[in-house]
Amino acid sequence: MGWDFGATFRYQFRLSRHRWQPHETWQANRIGDWHLAHCPDLPCHDVILSDGTKAGLVLGTAVDALGQMLNGEARISEGASLQHVQAYIEGLAGRFIAILHLNAENRVYFDPTAGLSAVYSRQDRALASSVHMLLDRDIIPEPAVGADAVLKREAQFLLGETCDAECRRVMANHFLDLNTFELGRHWPKPDERFDQGGRDRAAVARQIADRLSQILGALASGASVALPLSAGTDSRILLAAATPHLSRIDSFYTHDIYRVTRFDRQGAQLLADLTGVSLQVIDRAAPEFTDFMNDEDLEDLRSRMAVRTGLAFNGIDAATTRAVSLTPGTDLVLRGNVAHMTRANKWTLQSARHGASVEDGLAALLNVRAEHLSDRLEPARLKSLRARYAAWAESLPEGVRTRLPDLAHAEVFMPTAPNNVYYAFTRNFYLNPFNDRHLINLTAWFHPLARKKGRLVMKIIGHANPALNGVPYLRDLKRAARGAMAAG
Repeated sequence: MGWDFGATFRYQFRLSRHRWQPHETWQANRIGDWHLAHCPDLPCHDVILSDGTKAGLVLGTAVDALGQMLNGEARISEGASLQHVQAYIEGLAGRFIAILHLNAENRVYFDPTAGLSAVYSRQDRALASSVHMLLDRDIIPEPAVGADAVLKREAQFLLGETCDAECRRVMANHFLDLNTFELGRHWPKPDERFDQGGRDRAAVARQIADRLSQILGALASGASVALPLSAGTDSRILLAAATPHLSRIDSFYTHDIYRVTRFDRQGAQLLADLTGVSLQVIDRAAPEFTDFMNDEDLEDLRSRMAVRTGLAFNGIDAATTRAVSLTPGTDLVLRGNVAHMTRANKWTLQSARHGASVEDGLAALLNVRAEHLSDRLEPARLKSLRARYAAWAESLPEGVRTRLPDLAHAEVFMPTAPNNVYYAFTRNFYLNPFNDRHLINLTAWFHPLARKKGRLVMKIIGHANPALNGVPYLRDLKRAARGAMAAG
């Protein structure tokens, strides 16, 4: 194909028993008997125990519980046991993996939503960022769902599925035991509860806003960052929390590539004007939108996107692929996908009021209502997915099972969907500042019905930058446009 390996697989990695250097620029590290090969643009940080010994490394971009961005070291000051290291990792926010070799334990931990998503194969005894990075054999097609259908957005890989029958995608909040190649849950803890009473809503929202602002400040201080804006909720939450750090954010931008994105552009401009930042518009009508890439190069890029993501994503369409390729050239692009939880996006009003069943939770992964599952899936596949979702739900501590859709969003949906998709985009390293277990815990505490009604979002923004609550959202801008058309 003539593709340059380093450019094609930017931000990717592979861990196996054998030393492997696929490209002269790729870096190599040894952790116990395991060899890590990774793109040099992925930062690497030594895990140093309190006694000074090295116990592994963190690969990727992370901010610790004190608000410091890792810069070559992850120092565990509280102790030297596996429990101390695990507690430290659980306090990290960002997009990373942590590979540990401590006593007889060889483990890989993932960030709170497996943002630096990975696949593993017990047969091949390897872990990697993508299927094509892991395999040195031909793909064994997954019989339950075809990659062609996934690329056409007619189906999706679910609950660990990949395009290869032997490769499974990791679930967040589980570690991979390299001795057995089994996943084991480490969070939430057995005694955790997400629905405990007696907490002040305003105080919890303030904690969310403050921790998010702390993470954003660390990222903006340690790297060049871009923050996309829209007329939606998630980018507004990030913008509000970033208020003390706006001068350190290098770029604010928005897309105007479809009819609906004109409203996003309008809302983004209102937010930019209110906060005094300059907004870059990636505009489909601008000559450079098409001039910088011919159709042949575009199709080649979409083919590379498919390979980067294990045949799961190919850019959707030409306009989306071009828009992503014109993203400002910063180190990081900050996205808000994990912040979906603040508005209970995986809940229906009915499940929020009465509780979510396994059926409700599975339907949420497919973005349908429970009563439509049998219309969406063949009986055998529905039966298999229902059983696997139920098994996953049983792995959760009893005290958090009232939040099934929230945990499934973090642990099951995010690693497979947006986080795997981020490998398609090699111009920047995409990262969710909301990707933090403390933030997920605090958000899940809020009742889903209150979140669906916008109460948590209003409180977070009200604490961080209350003026932003007065800017119309996408639905408001659409309604205003319809009113103007009717009046005209």
